[in-house]
Amino acid sequence: MRTSFVALAAALLVPSVYSAIVPLESFCSNPKVVSTFYTGQNNDVRVDHTACDEVRNIAALETRQTNNVCGAPFDTFCFTPAGGGPDPNECHVITDALLYDSQNVGALFTLDPAQNTTVITMTYRSCESFMVNQAGVALTYCRTDWASILDNLAFNCQATQNAHGGLSVAQNQEWFIQVQTS
Repeated sequence: MRTSFVALAAALLVPSVYSAIVPLESFCSNPKVVSTFYTGQNNDVRVDHTACDEVRNIAALETRQTNNVCGAPFDTFCFTPAGGGPDPNECHVITDALLYDSQNVGALFTLDPAQNTTVITMTYRSCESFMVNQAGVALTYCRTDWASILDNLAFNCQATQNAHGGLSVAQNQEWFIQVQTS
Protein backbone atom coordinates (compact mmCIF):
# COMPACT_ATOMS: atom_id res chain seq x y z
CA MET A 1 0.00 0.00 0.00
CA ARG A 2 1.31 3.43 -0.91
CA THR A 3 2.01 5.55 2.14
CA SER A 4 0.27 8.90 2.30
CA PHE A 5 1.85 11.81 4.09
CA VAL A 6 0.02 14.09 6.47
CA ALA A 7 0.69 16.70 9.09
CA LEU A 8 1.00 15.39 12.61
CA ALA A 9 -1.80 16.63 14.84
CA ALA A 10 0.71 18.01 17.32
CA ALA A 11 2.20 20.15 14.59
CA LEU A 12 -1.16 21.84 14.25
CA LEU A 13 -0.47 23.68 17.46
CA VAL A 14 2.85 25.23 16.42
CA PRO A 15 2.93 27.11 13.08
CA SER A 16 6.72 26.80 12.77
CA VAL A 17 6.38 23.02 12.55
CA TYR A 18 4.25 23.16 9.39
CA SER A 19 7.30 22.82 7.21
CA ALA A 20 7.42 19.12 8.04
CA ILE A 21 4.98 16.50 6.80
CA VAL A 22 4.91 13.09 8.44
CA PRO A 23 3.57 9.64 7.51
CA LEU A 24 -0.11 8.76 7.83
CA GLU A 25 0.85 6.19 10.46
CA SER A 26 1.90 9.03 12.79
CA PHE A 27 -1.72 9.85 13.58
CA CYS A 28 -3.63 6.89 12.09
CA SER A 29 -2.66 3.60 13.70
CA ASN A 30 -2.68 0.61 11.36
CA PRO A 31 -4.21 2.39 8.32
CA LYS A 32 -6.10 0.15 5.89
CA VAL A 33 -7.62 1.20 2.58
CA VAL A 34 -11.05 -0.42 2.82
CA SER A 35 -12.49 0.76 -0.47
CA THR A 36 -11.31 2.41 -3.67
CA PHE A 37 -13.34 3.81 -6.52
CA TYR A 38 -13.02 6.41 -9.26
CA THR A 39 -15.18 9.50 -9.52
CA GLY A 40 -15.67 12.67 -11.50
CA GLN A 41 -17.28 13.21 -14.87
CA ASN A 42 -14.57 11.09 -16.54
CA ASN A 43 -14.09 8.66 -13.63
CA ASP A 44 -10.42 9.64 -13.48
CA VAL A 45 -10.03 10.72 -9.84
CA ARG A 46 -9.17 7.92 -7.41
CA VAL A 47 -10.92 7.93 -4.02
CA ASP A 48 -9.68 5.79 -1.12
CA HIS A 49 -11.55 5.28 2.16
CA THR A 50 -9.10 4.48 4.93
CA ALA A 51 -9.87 2.96 8.31
CA CYS A 52 -7.65 3.56 11.35
CA ASP A 53 -7.57 1.41 14.47
CA GLU A 54 -7.18 4.68 16.36
CA VAL A 55 -6.79 8.33 15.36
CA ARG A 56 -4.30 10.05 17.60
CA ASN A 57 -5.25 13.65 18.24
CA ILE A 58 -3.48 15.90 20.68
CA ALA A 59 -6.48 18.18 21.13
CA ALA A 60 -9.01 16.81 23.61
CA LEU A 61 -12.46 16.81 22.07
CA GLU A 62 -15.68 16.05 23.85
CA THR A 63 -17.74 13.20 22.44
CA ARG A 64 -20.52 14.45 20.20
CA GLN A 65 -23.18 13.00 18.01
CA THR A 66 -22.77 13.18 14.25
CA ASN A 67 -22.39 16.82 13.41
CA ASN A 68 -22.40 18.85 10.24
CA VAL A 69 -19.17 20.83 10.02
CA CYS A 70 -19.88 22.49 6.66
CA GLY A 71 -18.70 26.05 6.79
CA ALA A 72 -16.75 25.50 10.00
CA PRO A 73 -13.92 28.01 10.52
CA PHE A 74 -10.42 26.77 9.73
CA ASP A 75 -6.82 27.93 9.50
CA THR A 76 -4.63 27.34 6.45
CA PHE A 77 -0.90 26.63 6.40
CA CYS A 78 1.54 25.98 3.56
CA PHE A 79 4.39 23.48 3.79
CA THR A 80 7.79 25.14 3.40
CA PRO A 81 10.28 25.28 1.78
CA ALA A 82 9.43 25.49 -1.91
CA GLY A 83 9.78 22.56 -4.27
CA GLY A 84 8.00 19.36 -5.13
CA GLY A 85 4.39 20.48 -4.80
CA PRO A 86 1.54 19.10 -6.89
CA ASP A 87 0.50 20.65 -10.20
CA PRO A 88 -2.42 22.93 -9.21
CA ASN A 89 -4.13 22.25 -12.54
CA GLU A 90 -4.15 18.53 -11.72
CA CYS A 91 -5.54 19.36 -8.27
CA HIS A 92 -8.30 21.29 -10.01
CA VAL A 93 -9.39 18.03 -11.68
CA ILE A 94 -10.11 16.73 -8.17
CA THR A 95 -11.99 19.96 -7.43
CA ASP A 96 -14.09 19.38 -10.53
CA ALA A 97 -14.78 15.80 -9.40
CA LEU A 98 -15.94 17.03 -5.98
CA LEU A 99 -18.25 19.58 -7.62
CA TYR A 100 -19.53 16.95 -10.07
CA ASP A 101 -20.30 14.58 -7.18
CA SER A 102 -21.94 17.42 -5.26
CA GLN A 103 -24.41 17.86 -8.12
CA ASN A 104 -24.83 14.18 -9.04
CA VAL A 105 -24.31 12.18 -5.83
CA GLY A 106 -25.13 14.65 -3.06
CA ALA A 107 -23.79 17.82 -1.51
CA LEU A 108 -22.79 16.12 1.75
CA PHE A 109 -20.60 13.18 2.70
CA THR A 110 -19.71 11.60 6.03
CA LEU A 111 -16.38 10.73 7.60
CA ASP A 112 -17.37 8.07 10.11
CA PRO A 113 -14.90 5.91 12.05
CA ALA A 114 -17.68 3.35 12.59
CA GLN A 115 -18.03 3.02 8.79
CA ASN A 116 -14.26 2.87 8.11
CA THR A 117 -14.17 6.32 6.54
CA THR A 118 -11.94 8.19 8.98
CA VAL A 119 -9.74 9.31 6.07
CA ILE A 120 -10.90 9.97 2.51
CA THR A 121 -8.14 10.44 -0.08
CA MET A 122 -8.61 11.71 -3.63
CA THR A 123 -5.79 11.42 -6.17
CA TYR A 124 -5.28 12.61 -9.71
CA ARG A 125 -1.83 12.38 -11.31
CA SER A 126 0.59 14.51 -9.21
CA CYS A 127 -2.08 15.76 -6.79
CA GLU A 128 -3.37 14.07 -3.66
CA SER A 129 -5.88 15.59 -1.27
CA PHE A 130 -7.34 13.98 1.78
CA MET A 131 -9.65 14.81 4.62
CA VAL A 132 -9.11 13.37 8.08
CA ASN A 133 -11.71 13.10 10.84
CA GLN A 134 -9.90 13.63 14.15
CA ALA A 135 -13.07 13.92 16.25
CA GLY A 136 -13.65 10.21 16.84
CA VAL A 137 -17.33 10.59 15.91
CA ALA A 138 -19.07 10.87 12.56
CA LEU A 139 -18.67 14.25 10.83
CA THR A 140 -20.69 15.44 7.84
CA TYR A 141 -18.98 17.80 5.41
CA CYS A 142 -19.78 19.57 2.13
CA ARG A 143 -18.10 18.55 -1.11
CA THR A 144 -18.20 22.18 -2.26
CA ASP A 145 -16.27 23.28 0.86
CA TRP A 146 -13.59 20.63 0.25
CA ALA A 147 -13.38 21.77 -3.40
CA SER A 148 -12.90 25.39 -2.36
CA ILE A 149 -10.20 24.54 0.20
CA LEU A 150 -8.45 22.26 -2.30
CA ASP A 151 -8.26 24.97 -4.97
CA ASN A 152 -7.05 27.51 -2.43
CA LEU A 153 -4.27 25.25 -1.17
CA ALA A 154 -3.27 24.01 -4.61
CA PHE A 155 -2.94 27.44 -6.16
CA ASN A 156 -1.65 29.36 -3.12
CA CYS A 157 0.83 26.92 -1.55
CA GLN A 158 3.25 26.68 -4.47
CA ALA A 159 6.93 27.43 -5.06
CA THR A 160 6.13 31.12 -5.65
CA GLN A 161 4.91 31.20 -2.02
CA ASN A 162 7.97 29.21 -0.90
CA ALA A 163 5.75 26.16 -0.39
CA HIS A 164 5.00 22.64 -1.65
CA GLY A 165 1.39 21.98 -0.64
CA GLY A 166 -0.44 22.67 2.58
CA LEU A 167 -3.34 21.97 4.87
CA SER A 168 -6.43 23.58 6.35
CA VAL A 169 -7.28 22.66 9.94
CA ALA A 170 -10.62 23.18 11.64
CA GLN A 171 -10.17 25.71 14.43
CA ASN A 172 -11.54 23.14 16.88
CA GLN A 173 -9.20 20.53 15.30
CA GLU A 174 -11.98 18.04 14.55
CA TRP A 175 -10.78 17.65 10.94
CA PHE A 176 -8.18 18.73 8.43
CA ILE A 177 -7.78 18.75 4.66
CA GLN A 178 -4.35 18.40 3.11
CA VAL A 179 -2.98 18.85 -0.42
CA GLN A 180 0.36 17.35 -1.44
CA THR A 181 2.19 15.52 -4.19
CA SER A 182 0.81 12.02 -4.71
